[in-house]
Amino acid sequence: MQARSPLKIQIAVLHALLIRELKTRFGSYRLGMAWAFIEPILQIAVFMGLFYFGGRDSVGGLELPLFLATGIAPFLYFQKVINQCMNAVTANTNLLIYRQVRVFDTFLTRFLLEAITSFIVLAGIITATWWLGYEVNFVNTLIFIYAYILLSILAFGLGLIFGTVNTLFPEIGKFIPTLLRPLMFISCTFFTINDLPSDAQSILLWNPLIHAFEFMRSSFSYDYNTSLLSLEYLEVWALMSLTLGLLVLRANWRRMLTS
Repeated sequence: MQARSPLKIQIAVLHALLIRELKTRFGSYRLGMAWAFIEPILQIAVFMGLFYFGGRDSVGGLELPLFLATGIAPFLYFQKVINQCMNAVTANTNLLIYRQVRVFDTFLTRFLLEAITSFIVLAGIITATWWLGYEVNFVNTLIFIYAYILLSILAFGLGLIFGTVNTLFPEIGKFIPTLLRPLMFISCTFFTINDLPSDAQSILLWNPLIHAFEFMRSSFSYDYNTSLLSLEYLEVWALMSLTLGLLVLRANWRRMLTS
C-alpha cells in the first residue's frame, strides 16, 4: 500500500475535523445553519427600526440594510472567529492523541468553517437586500474581497493569540469575550466614521476594524468617502496579528497538549 503524502494527510485531517465541527455546531439544532443567518438579521432589523424611527433611510449614501449588513455581519464574523478559536483545543482534546492531528489544525478548522459560513451569510443578506428592492450596486468587488480577507487574517491571528492564552490560563481567558463586546460600539458597525467629529475620528481610526468595514462599504458606491482610511494600516495589523499568533502558538503548543 502506497503511503499518503503529507499534503493528503493534512487535507484528510482538516476534512474530518470540519465534518465533526459541522455536526457539533449545526447538527443538534432543528434549523441547522439557518441559525447563522438569524443573529445578524435580527440585529440589522433592530438597528433599522431605530434609524427609521429617527427619520433616516440611508447612511453614507448607502441604503440602511446594506449599510448595516456590511458592518454588523462582518463584526459578528470577527467576534465568532475569536470565540471559536478560544475553545478550539479544549473541544478537541481527545483527538490530539492522534499524531496526525496537531494543535494548529484545531484552530485552522474552526477558522475555515467560520470564514465560509460567515461569507455565505453576508452574501445571502446582501442578495436578500437586493431582492427586496433596495439599491445594491457592486462598484469594486476586489476591494470588498480584499478587505474581507484582511479582516479574516486579523481575526485568525488574534484567535491564535487568545486561544493560546485561554488554553494555558483559563482564568484570564474568561475576560476576553467581555473585552470584545464594547468593540461593536466603536467599530463603525452602525455608523460611519465620516459622520463623527474630527476629535473622535482621530481616536477611533486606530481601530483596524473600522478600516475593514468602511472599505467593504465603499465597494458599493463610487461616492463613499474613504479619505480617512488606509488599506496599508489594515494590512500591517493583519500581518502583525497573524505573525504574532503563529509565534505564540509555536512557542506554547507542547504546553497546550498537557494543560
